[in-house]
Amino acid sequence: MVPVQGWEPPWFCHGDDCPQFTVVHTYEGFEERFYHASHWITVDVAITTEEEIKKAILKLYHYTKGENEEKKNVNLPWPSIVSVEGDGDEEHGSVSWPVPVGTHLPKPNDATIRETDMPAATVYIRSLGGLASEAAARENQKKLKESIEAAGKSFVQDRFVVAGYNTPWQPFNQHNEIWIFAD
Repeated sequence: MVPVQGWEPPWFCHGDDCPQFTVVHTYEGFEERFYHASHWITVDVAITTEEEIKKAILKLYHYTKGENEEKKNVNLPWPSIVSVEGDGDEEHGSVSWPVPVGTHLPKPNDATIRETDMPAATVYIRSLGGLASEAAARENQKKLKESIEAAGKSFVQDRFVVAGYNTPWQPFNQHNEIWIFAD
């Protein structure tokens, strides 16, 4: 992530250095944002069930708590994102956490953890509260697609992201988002 001059993270970043974006336009039911290029640490998942997502989150969590070659803690901000690609039974994905500029990442002990870059992109966002269950994510993905289509926008059909800005241990004031990338 290259720092954007004057960037003020929104409230739901909780004072952390979350991925930087600019709100392009607000529509009925969603927001259009331009996200700047960013760096992430990622674990792939073969299937996107809640159980597999939780396992991937735990891998990243343990990595940040010293399960790496340097046995060092690494402070990474939110959101935790779950990227889902494919359609129906052919879905696969990944779980990622953003890496702020200047953060040193020790080599993971777990070979399934890798660094990734997200290029700059226009993304359509639908916000939702509460704990982000698979059912809530699917329902809100459908609603977001309908809103984007109603606005006459084109988008990537077989990819979406669920972004969570809170730890699972924070039962109140949860902020989650569904992201669909512009075509």
